[in-house]
Amino acid sequence: MTFRLLPLRLLLTTLISLSFAIPASAINTESRIPLMGCRGHYAASGSARYVTIRNEQKKADEEITTIEIENVPLPPGTVLVVYVSEKQVGTIKLDAKQAGTLTLKSGSRSYPPPIGPETEVQIKTRSGKLVLR
Repeated sequence: MTFRLLPLRLLLTTLISLSFAIPASAINTESRIPLMGCRGHYAASGSARYVTIRNEQKKADEEITTIEIENVPLPPGTVLVVYVSEKQVGTIKLDAKQAGTLTLKSGSRSYPPPIGPETEVQIKTRSGKLVLR
């Protein structure tokens, strides 16, 4: 008889513990799309990432867009222009490893553009030559 009561006790204990209010937790969402080199820059690669953080205790809601690129076959120090949905959002300066990052956060001068599956991200030289898409 005690063998049958054990699952019932476990069920009651679980229900009682879940009935207490659970504090709201942070809600994080993330979208990421790959970037590939084009037009003579086929070795280049990267990603565009958009993260939202909501309901985190003691912090304001936040949105972050990060564009990371690597293996760009251009000289270190080259400045590339980043476009999201045909709008210029910033620049990336290539480091010694031919890589770079652009991070845009909410609350900064320019609001981070959302990135989703249908979003077009382009990285171009200052002269307008497409490097990554």
